[in-house]
Amino acid sequence: MTSSSSRQSSAILPVPWYRRLAPRTVLAVLATLALLDAGFYLLAVRPARLGEHETRARIESLVERVAATRRGIQDAVAAAERVEDAESSGDALVQEIALSRQHAFSALLTELGAAAAKSGIEIRESSYVVEPIDGSESYGILAINANFRGRYENLVKLLYELDRSELFFIIGSLGATPRDDSGSNELQINMRFDTFVRDL
Repeated sequence: MTSSSSRQSSAILPVPWYRRLAPRTVLAVLATLALLDAGFYLLAVRPARLGEHETRARIESLVERVAATRRGIQDAVAAAERVEDAESSGDALVQEIALSRQHAFSALLTELGAAAAKSGIEIRESSYVVEPIDGSESYGILAINANFRGRYENLVKLLYELDRSELFFIIGSLGATPRDDSGSNELQINMRFDTFVRDL
């Protein structure tokens, strides 16, 4: 009696809904869910991640550009400071070695005369001209052309004495030719001397 009643009650119990579905239907639903999940990843999640990586790459590139620009600015500032230092040093040097225009010719001619006397060479006629320096209104170049007469050894001594001079000047040119009107070994010597002058 008891067993028959239990069989009847078990036969009356409802069957769960998922057991009523065919296996193919369940597989189709699961496949659909998988496709939807894959589509969501491809259309939403993956582009968002790619956009995040691209944004980070752009930010890193911008940071590198900013750092390179800062380094370039620092190098330019350092170069400008070196140029300013060089200009100030150059101006100080020119101010130190330049002679006053009013006294430059007489001072340099006196120096040449003293060096010629020590070297035993004869100083002849001389002339001078003041040439401007491009880009400078305060400084110029005094060019002196001087003629000498003497032997080769006297010329060597003259150059030695001029090299020891306290005045700053540059020997721009030097020419020496044997004299035609003399049977001795004397030379006709022409030299050009350049020096800086101020107070134009």
